Amino acid sequence: MGSESGDPFRPWIEGRPRTAAIEDRLKWFRAHHEGAATEILEFIGGAGLSIDARRVLDIGCGDGAIDLGLCKKARPARLLGLDLVQTDIDDLKTLAEAAGCGEWPRNLEFGVCSPTLIPLPDSSMDVVVSWSVFEHVSSPVEVLSELRRVIRPGGFMFLQIWPLYRSQHGSHLWFWYPNGWEHQLRAPAELIDEVKKSDSQSSDVVDEMLTDFTTLNRLTIDDLQRALGAAGFRIRRLALQTDVIEIPRSLTHVSVSDLATSGVKLIAIPE
Repeated sequence: MGSESGDPFRPWIEGRPRTAAIEDRLKWFRAHHEGAATEILEFIGGAGLSIDARRVLDIGCGDGAIDLGLCKKARPARLLGLDLVQTDIDDLKTLAEAAGCGEWPRNLEFGVCSPTLIPLPDSSMDVVVSWSVFEHVSSPVEVLSELRRVIRPGGFMFLQIWPLYRSQHGSHLWFWYPNGWEHQLRAPAELIDEVKKSDSQSSDVVDEMLTDFTTLNRLTIDDLQRALGAAGFRIRRLALQTDVIEIPRSLTHVSVSDLATSGVKLIAIPE
C-alpha cells in the first residue's frame, strides 16, 4: 500500500489516466494486477479461505486490473466486476497484452451497478471483494446491506481501505501535500482551488485526484465496524496499518487511533 520511493502510490497514480505514458500506465496496472491481487489472496488464504471454484463479486472494480490478476492467480468459477461506469475491457486487454499476461480468462466479466443497488439475485455470490472503495461510499450501511443480500450462507467478504480519511494522508492529495494533515487543518474549497491552480501534474491527474478527494466519506475504523454490524456482518479477520506520526498541536483533540490508523484489511462473514 505504498511505493518504493516512500511517496505513497507514486508514480502509479500518474499511470491511472488513459492519457498517461504507457510506462506509467503499466506501473499502475502491475501494482494492481500483481500487487493488490496477491495481497488479497494472501490475506484470504491466511484465514484458511479461498476464491477457487467460487463465484466472486468485485464491487467498485474500476479498470479491472485487480480482477484480471485474481483470475490469473486463482481459479474462481466466475468473477464479476461491477462499478458505476462500465469497465473498458478493450483498454484492459491492451494493457494486459503489453504486460505479457497471456490468454484472456473465460470466467471474467464486467457490468454496471448503481451507488446503492447491486443487480444480482439474493445469495448469488460466494465471495465479495472490495479494494480502496469504501472510503468513497456515501451510504456505507446501505451498500453493505446489499452486499450481505447477495452473499450466500457460508460466503465471506474481503474489504480493504487505504488511506482512511483521518490519517495523515487521508486526503489522497499526496502530490500537492506530501507532509499531510492538510485536509484536517484547512477548508476543502481552499485545497481544491490550490490543486486546480497547480501545474505540477497533468490536468487528467488533477481531475482524478480531486474526484477522489471530493467523494471521501470521513469513515473511521470504528464507523466501519458499526456499519458492518448494522448490515449483518461480523468481522472474522482484521489487519490495521498504523503509522509513526507527528501529531500537529491543532489535532490533539482527535482520537489517536484515528490519526495513526491509515488502513485496514478485513474479512467479514454474514451473521
